[in-house]
Amino acid sequence: MNEKLKYSVAGHLFCIETPDRARTTGIMPNYTPFRVENSSGDDFLFSLRGHREVHLPEFPPDDTMEWNGVDYRVYHSPEGMVVSMKQGGKEHRFFAPADWKEVVCDLSFTDKNEAVFLNSFLRLAFGVTSILANRTIKIHASVTELNGKALVFLGKSGTGKSTHSRLWREFVPDCTLLNDDEPLIRVFEDEPVRVYGAPWSGSTACFRNASAEVAAFIHLYQSPENRLTRLRNVEALSSLYASAAMLRSDAGNKDRVLDVVAAVLQRVPVYRLDCRPDYEAVSLTRSLLP
Repeated sequence: MNEKLKYSVAGHLFCIETPDRARTTGIMPNYTPFRVENSSGDDFLFSLRGHREVHLPEFPPDDTMEWNGVDYRVYHSPEGMVVSMKQGGKEHRFFAPADWKEVVCDLSFTDKNEAVFLNSFLRLAFGVTSILANRTIKIHASVTELNGKALVFLGKSGTGKSTHSRLWREFVPDCTLLNDDEPLIRVFEDEPVRVYGAPWSGSTACFRNASAEVAAFIHLYQSPENRLTRLRNVEALSSLYASAAMLRSDAGNKDRVLDVVAAVLQRVPVYRLDCRPDYEAVSLTRSLLP
């Protein structure tokens, strides 16, 4: 008989139905800080069930991509979405119905070799359902927190997001790293925009079940000089939208991401930081926090 493992990420509840709670927990340690033993209800964003046979549709995929060494194929149909993931000669699949409430896959949840697939399934399912149910998006960024306020550093891979966060911890007492690659941004009706830690943080093991109010987004560019400039209108929108995770093959998902980004920009400023990796660059962004 399966048991439920419950997790709460950015205030959203989801579950895995597993035949062996201990073994499943053991192959996904990055989720441990987000585990919930008792919850007030079972209103899950989604539940994930294993040991199901998932067939590929008899038509070409709507999208293909490679990410972190995993090859993805995505198929859309009126019934829902099928995703195939391949790595190192192994393939696993999952199927999500149109409402994404009960997602099924062919994993056992007990084999440590399934960890990369399980993590990828959960990341994708959470990304789609958290924006459907509540205005929450995942972005590519590094987040530094100080006294409950956060700066979210954006930029292409290799532009120095992690380096700037590390320099903050070197030069600014009491600041902490909230997430180093895949934080979650959530918009509330009558509250400040917040950024949350997640079970995903790129190559940095920073899996914090914590959050902070977003003070500013800063898009980093390598430069021989340090200069901080506020972005307006289209520039600000393009900067944040380009950093957000979305399903390229799903027009509805992309539209919902755009709506969340537009709502965020009504409350939080976006800056461009041309910078060197030094104290002066940190001092410029330090001015954005009280």
